[in-house]
Amino acid sequence: MATNPQARVLELLKRFNDGQKICIEALQNDPMWLEKSEKTIRRDLDVIKEYFPDSFELIRGGKGEKGCYKAITKEVFNNFMDKDTIALMVQTFNIAQRNNLLESLNIDEADKRIIDSKIKKSKECYEFITKPYESKKSDALLLKELERAIDWKRYTTVEYKVANEIQIHEVKPYKIVFMNENFYLACEHVNEEYLFTTFRLSQIDGVKLSTKTFHTNYDIEDFIKQIQTPWSKYTPNFRTHLIDVVVEVDAVKARFFKAKKFLPSQKIVEEKEEGALILSFKVTQEMEIEELLKKWLPFMRVIEPISLQEKIKNELIEYLKG
Repeated sequence: MATNPQARVLELLKRFNDGQKICIEALQNDPMWLEKSEKTIRRDLDVIKEYFPDSFELIRGGKGEKGCYKAITKEVFNNFMDKDTIALMVQTFNIAQRNNLLESLNIDEADKRIIDSKIKKSKECYEFITKPYESKKSDALLLKELERAIDWKRYTTVEYKVANEIQIHEVKPYKIVFMNENFYLACEHVNEEYLFTTFRLSQIDGVKLSTKTFHTNYDIEDFIKQIQTPWSKYTPNFRTHLIDVVVEVDAVKARFFKAKKFLPSQKIVEEKEEGALILSFKVTQEMEIEELLKKWLPFMRVIEPISLQEKIKNELIEYLKG
């Protein structure tokens, strides 16, 4: 089957537009390129590259595949945007929309419009009762500065607003952490008294990057990956200081704890015949789990440690006195 170059190039464009993967070795067995050399096929691809330089990219092929290419098209985007991805992006879109973060993305304007329209359409199905992030337009710039500080491992001066006063802290920034519907800057504090701390981004008035760089404390870096709540407390060699908390959850509420981990360390130790659950947690300090315990009273009771059991009981007695 003899084909002219124009027909072959148009066929390649059609396949790219349909999101197909184009592999040179496979094309040599295709009727349109049968008996065509690798050089001829590459010449066809070069014609497209000449007029549409960013239209397709070299990708890793499967076993035995050589010279594979694919275009990033709207169809590819549609395949990527499954229901789970959309649900996640809708949540982050509230943040991006208020901070104009979408505008700052280094992607093609047409692709931005596809993302923007698709997420906006999906967003009509959602209503956020609690907002994920209270922000202002300057927060987009703050996030960019903090990303630079973290990426370059630069000492950073943080201006932090507490009770209408500005505190100045010199820190080594490690990560921006999202928890309890807020962003926090997790960092090593230069002041030995603090060692490790988190700053709520909405209370940071400004940051200034130093030219001085720092070395990573890998124990702190590991600790940040294990943070469960804003009340996680860092102690050097933190894993040796973790506290085991064991609780019992009443059978009428057990299903909630089967369906969801309320802290990442939650484990089911035992399921009793009547349906009650024995759960275990690992925390850095008792305060870290107190909010969860109080939220589920009277359906959750502490088995150990006894110190936490007594503390919750005494607080309830004082509350009932009032």
